[in-house]
Amino acid sequence: MRRMLLVAGRDWREMRSTAAFRITLAMATLVTAGASAGISIALRLQSWYGDADAGPALDLIVGLLAYFLPLFVLTGFIWAFASLPVVKEKANGNIECLLATPLGPRALWAGKGLAVFVPGYVIATIGTAVVLLAVNLAAIRPGWDTLALPAPALATGLVINPLLFLAVLLFTILYSMAGNPDAAVAPSFIIGFGLMIGVPVGMATGAIDICSWPFALWSLAAAAAAWAVLLFLSRRLTRQNIVLSGRGG
Repeated sequence: MRRMLLVAGRDWREMRSTAAFRITLAMATLVTAGASAGISIALRLQSWYGDADAGPALDLIVGLLAYFLPLFVLTGFIWAFASLPVVKEKANGNIECLLATPLGPRALWAGKGLAVFVPGYVIATIGTAVVLLAVNLAAIRPGWDTLALPAPALATGLVINPLLFLAVLLFTILYSMAGNPDAAVAPSFIIGFGLMIGVPVGMATGAIDICSWPFALWSLAAAAAAWAVLLFLSRRLTRQNIVLSGRGG
C-alpha cells in the first residue's frame, strides 16, 4: 500500500504540473459554470416553468446532468493521462528503473491508476454537485418548491459509472505498460463514445429510462463485467512483459 501511494503521489505531482492538466481543469470549470448558468436560465424561460405536471421532465434533465457530466470528465482524464505518460516513461527507461527497485508491477500499476482516477473523480464530482445545486436552487426550487435529485441517476452517474471507468482506466494503463499502447486506448474510445451515443438513442426510443433503478442495475452489471475482464487480463502484468514491451518485444 505504501509503495502504491508513493507512485500515486509522484505521478500526481508530475501530472498537475503539465499544461494538459491545467487545460483539462480549465475546461471542466468552464463547462461547470456554463451548464449551471445556461440550464438554469433555459429552464426559467420555458413556457411550462412552474407547471406541476413537469416533474418527470425535471428529473430527466437532472438525470442527464448527473450521468453525462462525470462521464465527460472521466473520459477526458483517461484520454489525456492514462496512456501517453506511460508510453513516455517506457521510452525513457523510467519504468524499467522503477521495476529494478522493490516496487512490484501491481503496486506501480495501481499507483498510476490512482494518480489519474482520484483527481478526475474529485473534479467530476465537485463539478456535477455545483451544477445540480445551482440548477435546483436557481430554477427548480423557485418554480416548483422542491428539489429534483433522482436517486437512481445520481447513483449511476456518481458511483457506478466511475467504477466502470476506473476499470477502463486500469486496463488502459495495464496495456500501455505490458502490451500494445494502440490497443490500450481502444476500449476507452469504444465505451466512451458508445455511452455518449447509445444512451441518448436508447432514451429516444424508450428503451432506456436513465432515472430508473433497472438502468442503474444494468450499469452495475456492465461495471462488474468490466472488472472481471480486467482481473483476468491482469495476469499479463509481469516484470518480463513490461520490460519486453518497453523494448519492442
